[in-house]
Amino acid sequence: MLRNRWTVVFLSVFVLGFALLGFVERTDAQVLFGSVSGTITDQSGAGVPKAHVTLINKATSVQKEADTDESGHYTITDVPPGNYDLKVTASGFKPLTQTNLTVTANAVMNGDAKLQVGAISEQVTVEASTVTLQTEKTDVHTELMSKAILDMPLNQYRNYQTLINLVPGATPGVFQNAIADTPERALSTNINGTNRNNNNTRVDGATDVFVWLPHHTVYVPPAETIQEVNISTNNFDPEQGMTGGAAITVITKSGTNQFHGVLFEYHEDQALRARQFFETAASSPRKGKSILNDLGGTFGGPVKKDKLFFFGSYDGTFERDNRQVSTGPLPGIQTVPTAALRVGDFSGTSTKIYDPATGGGNPATRTQFVASSNPSSPAFNSACTNALGCPNMIPTARLSTISQQILALVPPPNLPGDTANYFKSATQRLTRNNFDGKVDWNRTSSHLIFVKYSAMKSVFHGEPNLG
Repeated sequence: MLRNRWTVVFLSVFVLGFALLGFVERTDAQVLFGSVSGTITDQSGAGVPKAHVTLINKATSVQKEADTDESGHYTITDVPPGNYDLKVTASGFKPLTQTNLTVTANAVMNGDAKLQVGAISEQVTVEASTVTLQTEKTDVHTELMSKAILDMPLNQYRNYQTLINLVPGATPGVFQNAIADTPERALSTNINGTNRNNNNTRVDGATDVFVWLPHHTVYVPPAETIQEVNISTNNFDPEQGMTGGAAITVITKSGTNQFHGVLFEYHEDQALRARQFFETAASSPRKGKSILNDLGGTFGGPVKKDKLFFFGSYDGTFERDNRQVSTGPLPGIQTVPTAALRVGDFSGTSTKIYDPATGGGNPATRTQFVASSNPSSPAFNSACTNALGCPNMIPTARLSTISQQILALVPPPNLPGDTANYFKSATQRLTRNNFDGKVDWNRTSSHLIFVKYSAMKSVFHGEPNLG
């Protein structure tokens, strides 16, 4: 029944997305996409007017086209991030192909080209420059590409936000709030001294914020699904509103003309980690249980070559960890009442117990509790064996019935002594499942449509040391 409901929801989102796109007007969203701008010149450096420029995506064969103006300048906007070939044709010049031009989100790439006089039957092929100076925009940004995200060390939850530490002006990202509140395990950071709430993250153009805890993103895309991350920290574009610290744009992967899949599993446990600073071999002969498995896979490809593509992923996180409270000489040690203390017998302690009903409001004149061994006495306490009375014992009749019910819920000691006498290794469990699906439709060279669906289902259980 649950599966059928989620299937209906999933299909409804896709159908509604495609239906609404029929009423959406075209906009230039340079945050979500990139653009290519350049000047086509001849061998003398003069601009070539009416040259035809074609940008071809090497993975999907999608084309974007433009013609140069009278000065030889052209601009192609709304270009999905990826690797492209740039082809230029003009009357009286040899056709030129510039290969491996990388387009990234929120960036204007330089596509200058110099044509040579010659016949159309001749062909010139050059390699695009891997380093270009940003001259078309004034923002300050850092790019994290898929290879860096997958190859560089991430934290135990494999969160791409770990690499924001490399951005100039960023403080180290930290976990905040409990796992029960933030099972996505987002990281919080300050950029250029601004409040952490001023960062604005978008995933494929949609705002990604945890409304109740706005310094967190509500959904963290799995690392294997991310194509690139663009972090702007200054001079934001107008469409990057609601930003004071960093405008973070996450672009997820899409399907291509080739079927491609990935399977992965990452495993950590206590045997693979070092001891913590206070967890010495003498105090903790055995390290606490700590197991984390992160596994899943991705798969994408064409539905119709050059036109319709799909990409899907699953990421499961399964964590089993001992959360031991360090209140004694060893982690996980607690102090609980002994059997004697539970019945009001404090005779084995050095603390004097006074009767709060005595003293007439003056604590200095209160009298010490003294129990009796006589069952008929109001001060009787079965633990008292001295006929003359037992100091530091609370009479049984004076014990609160409410406190006795509370004490019944507290486990008895399992270690000797009056303090640090209870040990339990309580287990914290997190089971999290992430699902991502994306469909791209290249309707025409100037009309691209995509629908994205992401879901996270997490179940958390934390067992305190005392139950």
